[in-house]
Amino acid sequence: MQQSLRRQVVARAEEGKSSGAPAAADTPNDEVAAEQLLRRRKGSKADSKAAGSGGSAKQQPPKVISAVRDQVYGGGPLTFEQQAENSVVSLLAVIFFVILAEGVFLAGSGFMPDWLDQFAQDIVFPAFSPTLLLFLAISSAYGVWKTRAGPEEEK
Repeated sequence: MQQSLRRQVVARAEEGKSSGAPAAADTPNDEVAAEQLLRRRKGSKADSKAAGSGGSAKQQPPKVISAVRDQVYGGGPLTFEQQAENSVVSLLAVIFFVILAEGVFLAGSGFMPDWLDQFAQDIVFPAFSPTLLLFLAISSAYGVWKTRAGPEEEK
């Protein structure tokens, strides 16, 4: 529908040029009116500023250059503290998945062949508790570090 409307506007303009009479879209007001008509047909409301400038291009937001913004949104280089924090969280994620795998393996070892059941009893079961304690120690230390660092960063 929008294309047919544009074709009509172009056809009217061509008729005006060929007959020597002023075309309907030759004046700026007629161009604005035609643009508003197209926007109404399209279903969007036209801004008086956008229609006045004749621009249907979207305005881009201003580019903000700020070191703090870059650190928050990931545009700048990470500080040493941020790198350390990323490393600790990654380590905790890996240990979590190891604990999960050990738990699932221990839970299902009774349904597995005897040699896997023996491996679970001899190797995995004794390693399960220290793995949990390691996760607890690292996550507690990380929590204390973040709790103590919190009020200082706000000042």
